[in-house]
Amino acid sequence: MRATRWLPPAIGIAVLAVALAVAFLPGKAPASAGGRPASVPARLADYSYLTGDVSASPPGRAVALYQHGFGVEFMDFPQAVMLGADGDVYRRVGVAEARGGPETQGDAAPMLLSPDGTRIAVGDYASSAPDVAVLDPTSGRVKVHPVPGGRSAIPLAWSPDSTLLAYLTTAEPSNPYTGTAITGDVGVLDARAGTASILPGPPDVRAVAFSPDGTQMAIHRIEPDGTAEDWGIPRLGGGTVDIVALDGTVRRQIELPSDRYLSGPAAWSPDGTLLATRRQSTECDDQINGWDEVPWQRCLDQQDDTVFVDVAGGGDAVPPALPTGLVGSHGLLGWTDTDEVIVLDNYPTPGDPEADTALYWLTAVPLDGGEPRRLSAVPGGGNYGVGNFQLATALLPDLQVREAGEVDRGRWPAWLRLGTAALSACVALLATRIIIRRTERPAVPRGPR
Repeated sequence: MRATRWLPPAIGIAVLAVALAVAFLPGKAPASAGGRPASVPARLADYSYLTGDVSASPPGRAVALYQHGFGVEFMDFPQAVMLGADGDVYRRVGVAEARGGPETQGDAAPMLLSPDGTRIAVGDYASSAPDVAVLDPTSGRVKVHPVPGGRSAIPLAWSPDSTLLAYLTTAEPSNPYTGTAITGDVGVLDARAGTASILPGPPDVRAVAFSPDGTQMAIHRIEPDGTAEDWGIPRLGGGTVDIVALDGTVRRQIELPSDRYLSGPAAWSPDGTLLATRRQSTECDDQINGWDEVPWQRCLDQQDDTVFVDVAGGGDAVPPALPTGLVGSHGLLGWTDTDEVIVLDNYPTPGDPEADTALYWLTAVPLDGGEPRRLSAVPGGGNYGVGNFQLATALLPDLQVREAGEVDRGRWPAWLRLGTAALSACVALLATRIIIRRTERPAVPRGPR
């Protein structure tokens, strides 16, 4: 009987060891793109707690990057999620979640997907020694590059070949929730060499976009003047867009009206002739009545949102503006061609009984006034919102839409694998004890009949 005393713990330890070994084996190698065009499913997968990390099972190149969840609902934990370009492959970007500090209020740190989908840059709003982490989703490896600057490093734009990263750095720690636009110096990091430098100019940069040939940058400079009335929305418009060489030499300037601002890293058209700007509209703010958003959305439908500017300033004709009701809150995500853009349309027509307010829609919008094409539904209009949605812009000209298949979420999160292993060991130990007790139980003598 003494020999059996050590058997239950021994079996429990053995099961735990095997479970841990299986749980933390390296993930499968990513599938090769094989020269295939990138694709998106007709409907992206829902929010899930079981999505594994990129580092645990690298998924290959990414076609989309976004935050799923805002932390405002019960059990709503914000996740940084990437979608693979070659299948229904979803992974959490743990390095972005880990680098988010108190200033993000639970959101991921500032992150930016490269045009070819092979790099994700992750910065930091508040740091004593600024650096940029660059994640390779094809291998799961992360390289951290110290960069010159002040107390932050915020990725702004990738060059078209996905090698140079323009980032913003501020003299003091920054905070995206102060209600004031974040402006500062702009630096450029060479992700291959790991070297970086600050461009000359005043610390008033808000946004950057690279030219399609990668030889110039459009740098939007503004002077923050507080917040928009009543709602704590940063004033983003006005100032100038400087067209500069990669060394910061200004080649020309474009004046912007006080209510217009550069529309992010995908603002420059593929043929180099147009810049997309957005109009910051406050006319609709007084239309919000409690939690009833219908009047507000109806008002937005009537406002111009994305306005195109002639880069050369020669007075050439530009496409008509796109309404806010079509563009949504995420702005211009990329170009499929010189005459078509992709947006995330998340404002359903007010009163439309067919509108699904739990879905956003990736939508291709012709610039000649043609009918928009819905490409892919993105769950997130309900309890788990979607923010900071980005696309791998170099993959968009050949982007395909396919039926959604079986979702690959990779290896479970580490905490769940560890918990499952521990539970398996406990069950094995308990089962062994029960079996031993039953087998060692003395037989009950039978009395005479």
